[in-house]
Amino acid sequence: MTRKRKGPQSHVPSDRADTTCPPGHVEAGSAGGATRTSRRPGDARSDAPSSNDAPPARDARRRDDARSDAPCSNDAPPARDARRRDDARSDAPCSNDAPPARDARRRDDARPDARSLNDAPPARDARRRDDALPDLGAARDRSSTRLACVAGPEDDGARADVVLGRRLAGLSRRVARELALAGRLTVDGRRAPPSHRVRAGERLELAAPAAPAIAVEGPELLAATDAFVYVVKPAGLHTHRLRPDDPPALADRVAVDFPECVAAGLDAREGGAVHRLDRGTSGVVAFARTRAAFVAAREAFAAARVGKCYMAVTTCPFDHVWPPPPDLWLAPVSATTVEVRAPLGPGFGRDRMAVRRTGQPAHTRVEPHSPPGPRRLWSLELLTGRRHQARVHLAWLGLPILGDELYGGEPADRLYLHALRLDLSAAIAGELPITAPLPPAFAAALG
Repeated sequence: MTRKRKGPQSHVPSDRADTTCPPGHVEAGSAGGATRTSRRPGDARSDAPSSNDAPPARDARRRDDARSDAPCSNDAPPARDARRRDDARSDAPCSNDAPPARDARRRDDARPDARSLNDAPPARDARRRDDALPDLGAARDRSSTRLACVAGPEDDGARADVVLGRRLAGLSRRVARELALAGRLTVDGRRAPPSHRVRAGERLELAAPAAPAIAVEGPELLAATDAFVYVVKPAGLHTHRLRPDDPPALADRVAVDFPECVAAGLDAREGGAVHRLDRGTSGVVAFARTRAAFVAAREAFAAARVGKCYMAVTTCPFDHVWPPPPDLWLAPVSATTVEVRAPLGPGFGRDRMAVRRTGQPAHTRVEPHSPPGPRRLWSLELLTGRRHQARVHLAWLGLPILGDELYGGEPADRLYLHALRLDLSAAIAGELPITAPLPPAFAAALG
């Protein structure tokens, strides 16, 4: 029997309590009779707690981590374990639960060809289909015209713009390329770039802008023979169109009264014109009425057997002397006429020509037709047909044409160069020289 001490007394555990006290030993405390369990024995056997006491929080977490794959059937699984199971079995979700958003996206990406028929396709797929289909906007455009051709065996491997320029009458390769870059070219119904390599049998279709709806009047007729039609070209008007959407040119005017000229040439765009004048130049132009006349005239021009006479008004320097002294490229023909033999080649700039030693041969005979003064009227006989030949030769002599600012001429209301006479008798026997009267503005320009 143990004797109890009287009065309150604090309990101080002995230093030998760790080794002498039995497990679960309980000592009497203060007046309330409170009890406390020894801490070290409890820590050593935390995995075997009393069945009547709740396990410590830390031990509970350990057991949950150790047995997360076998949760109690009556308890909800921890959140972290639920996520693991969802990730591990995302391809077999519960039939009553909606699949996670991430898994839904994965299945959609894996099966893009099994979309719901009631859902609109994603925007990215719509853009892909638009790129694959031809541009239908050009087909609906009433202001455009459809030009089409089928590639032949000789076109196999060639660029699309080259084939179009070769096969479509009235269309140059440069214009075909520009229209193709604008998305107006389709090959077998699909849009294609101008660099597309054509295969034999492919259908090339080009949506070209239509010509403006402008009433075209007939030309000023000079003469009409069985072989040619001779008309006056006004200054500022092209001989023929350069683009399908250009305004009507001289060839369109000729086609109004002489439609056979369109089929006479190799290119319907040229309307049968056997030669061209610069836009600013006025004067006589010939159009062939038959293919034989067209070929004969072109061969005569290439052989320099066509007679061409021009008139020009130039500005003259105050110390101007005529005729100039003979030179390497200057030869006197008569007391008042000289022949310029300066070769011509490309100048500085896209639209300029210049006298060059390495240029092509060019011969022009020059003779004055008015007395000396600040401005003078000249007659020019072109023995060859180089680009800008009359303009460059006169500028090289120090006599730039009035209105020809490109080659140093004074500004004016027009280019004062006129094709006065044309002789095609060397091409077709019996043809007579045809003259276009000099415009009254030339006499007025002389003052």
